[in-house]
Amino acid sequence: MAVQASFKINWTKKGKSSETVPGKTYEDMFKFFQKKNAAKQEWGKFSTERPNISFKPAKGEPLTEVVLSIGYSITLPSWAGASSATKAGKDAWDKMFKALEKHEDNHRLILLEQCAIFGEKIGNEKDLTVKKLAELFAKFPKDVKAAQDKYDDATTHGEKEGVFLPAPDKVK
Repeated sequence: MAVQASFKINWTKKGKSSETVPGKTYEDMFKFFQKKNAAKQEWGKFSTERPNISFKPAKGEPLTEVVLSIGYSITLPSWAGASSATKAGKDAWDKMFKALEKHEDNHRLILLEQCAIFGEKIGNEKDLTVKKLAELFAKFPKDVKAAQDKYDDATTHGEKEGVFLPAPDKVK
């Protein structure tokens, strides 16, 4: 009788952090993001830890259990000057921030989807061997990166979803 391996995800990290945006005025904050654009740096960041895999039995085949260990972190900008900005400036910041937060969360959802797809591939294998698991696992980070890049390309890193700031002269 064919053995089907079970699949579990061990979340090693589900982190959030922030990057301080300098400046008290909308103009200062806008310049900070212009510099980020010039340096081709993202405004928010979704990052994953290097995935790891474990399985049972430790010796012998077929494998009966596969555990994917992976974690992620979402870094968003934090601007203290928002509280003292003009209403228009604060509204522009809030609108951009909400869109960026949603964009980075969509990266998290893509990771969840890719983990589920990886689990399905394992579940589709009968009498899973260490060699076959190694082949599937070698492809996993590439699949995750391809899905994340496709999303960023389609949304221009969130710009098409509202991740942008109007020029200071438009925010009065």
